[in-house]
Amino acid sequence: MNTRISSLIFLFIVTASLLASPAMAAEKKVGDYIIYYNAFNSSFLQPDVASTYKIPRSGLTAVLNVSIHKDGKPTERPAVPANVQGKVTNSLTQFSELAFKEIREEKAIYYIADFQFRPEEDTSIEFTVKVPGMERPETISFKQKFFAE
Repeated sequence: MNTRISSLIFLFIVTASLLASPAMAAEKKVGDYIIYYNAFNSSFLQPDVASTYKIPRSGLTAVLNVSIHKDGKPTERPAVPANVQGKVTNSLTQFSELAFKEIREEKAIYYIADFQFRPEEDTSIEFTVKVPGMERPETISFKQKFFAE
C-alpha cells in the first residue's frame, strides 16, 4: 500500500476515534490556539498503518494523539507545529516519558506517542504543548482506563 493511502487511513482512524469515543477525545482552547487530543488502544490501527508510522500494535499499548490548530472558522483552522512532551503514570505511580513523533500530511500535523498500560486501571496522562507565539507552555492532564484487546 502506498504512503498516501496509508496516510489517509491513519487520518481516518484518528478522526474516527475522535468521533466514536467522545469521552476519550477532547480539546482545549488556549489563547489563539485549540489543542485537540485523544488516546486509544494501538490495536485499533490497521497493521500497515501502524508499520508506516512505527507504532507497535498490541493489546497492551495505547497511542496519544495531539494536534494543535490556530483558532478560527472550523474550515480555516490551520495546523501549527509545536513542541510536545509528556509522561504517563500508572496506578502504582510508575511513570514513563512519552516520545512524540511528528507526522505531517499535507496541511495536517499530528504528534503521536505510544505507551504501555496496565489493563482496566486508570492511566494518568500529562503532556505539555509549546507553540511559538504562545505566552507559556500549556500542560494538559487527564486519566483514562484502557482495556486489553
